Amino acid sequence: MESSTRRPLGEILLEMGVLNRAQLRVGLVHHHETHVPLGRALVREGVCSEADVLRGLAAQLGVEAVDLDLTPPERGMADLLPARIARQHRAVPLRVELVPLEQGEREVLHIALPAPVSLEAVDAVRAITGKPRVEAHVASDTAITRALSELYGIEEPAEPAATPAPAPGGPLLLYGWPPVTAVLISRQLARHGHQARVATPLDVLHTGPGDVVLAPIQAMEGLLAGEVHIEGALIVHGSSDDEGFERARKLGARGFLANPRDEQLLLRAVRRLRPGGPSPLSGGEPGSSHHSH
Repeated sequence: MESSTRRPLGEILLEMGVLNRAQLRVGLVHHHETHVPLGRALVREGVCSEADVLRGLAAQLGVEAVDLDLTPPERGMADLLPARIARQHRAVPLRVELVPLEQGEREVLHIALPAPVSLEAVDAVRAITGKPRVEAHVASDTAITRALSELYGIEEPAEPAATPAPAPGGPLLLYGWPPVTAVLISRQLARHGHQARVATPLDVLHTGPGDVVLAPIQAMEGLLAGEVHIEGALIVHGSSDDEGFERARKLGARGFLANPRDEQLLLRAVRRLRPGGPSPLSGGEPGSSHHSH
């Protein structure tokens, strides 16, 4: 059940047709940023249902999936598996099946586990219950949490749901970034109430005075060809040397970022141009330069 040669869950879900590569990319960024399993990240992002992820995990792990809402644990199962083991391995005892053999019958205990299904958990359940065979099924994290609560009263701490107040003004326009970088910048801004979206060349050329564009220097140089200036405020990313600053000045940039993944510098550059945002800026920031056109 645990194998280093398992096919990636994302590839399985792509083959199943439940998401596309752009949606998978969003889930992967969330997964890497928050260190939650990819399946949970995809569900949080709203690109997959838990049922979709469960089918993908079952295919990946080579075990059957179980929907605990449709197939809840049978009565008396909590007496079979101690709460300590259930909590430690997040194992939910489902039912005992009697399988006929040539001589008599054999008991098979069916349990639900989260992905990845752990051999250690199966062995621990087998040892503590004394059942000759334990059959593992994969279930969703939320269903297992709910089942453990109902069977044993085991409660998981709720994840905080932070929803920052939106900042005034329209979404910030992201232009010319690689897709993964654009998603990362969007995430950083969204955590502080600033919405952002990927912009087309026409979006950038038709910006108004209240718009803010974030772009790499070379992307804007290619779009504006050194002569045209946009009405919206421009924050550019480039090398933090005299040449980089001079290129930014020629573009009429009002903010400069040496590293767009530095969340604090990114926020300061944005708040300088959107002073009505969640936390107005005061003072300068190291490592960035501010240009007025």
